Amino acid sequence: MHPALKRLALRLLVHPLVTRLSSPLLVSHYLRTHSARKLHLGGAGLTGWLNTDLFPTHWRTARLDATRQLPFADATFEFVFSEHMIEHVPLDAARRMLAESFRVLRPGGWIRIATPDLARIVRFYTDPDTPAHQRYFNRIVGSFALAADRPPRTTVVNSLFFLHGHRFIFDEAALAPLFRQVGFTDLRRCEPDVSEVP
Repeated sequence: MHPALKRLALRLLVHPLVTRLSSPLLVSHYLRTHSARKLHLGGAGLTGWLNTDLFPTHWRTARLDATRQLPFADATFEFVFSEHMIEHVPLDAARRMLAESFRVLRPGGWIRIATPDLARIVRFYTDPDTPAHQRYFNRIVGSFALAADRPPRTTVVNSLFFLHGHRFIFDEAALAPLFRQVGFTDLRRCEPDVSEVP
């Protein structure tokens, strides 16, 4: 076997084992060393946060399935954040994720979920000529190298539904009731990069 293939095969076998074994150590170290506890579901790289992912790619990210019972006591965290993750799980799993997030948040804690908005996708399709929609279209086409010979609006909209492993695209009318069902009461819709908490 080619040496590069051997290294890749070894990494594919060893990496999941290492992350499974090291994750409890990462979690316990984080909880011991941080009084302001912040849980990042489905991502890496946020300084001061417990970064978690189902398939971590960095050794500082703990392996965690956010759709199952979280391995934390009630009221452990002040903040929970997840960006572009909830749309990758089925609807029932999204509800479990929010219920567990509510359980592990301290009273008065904050959760922020960033996800594509079905209503905006529909507006993009029905009114593609606004400057904001043109910028969005150019970003999507440029980011995902969509074929130029396909119908542009249809291709972009379908890419948001079927590429990237998306399972359920929410709008506010679908997501807000899930939050309320699990106990959240003070819901606020925010634009990207806008927050009451720095």
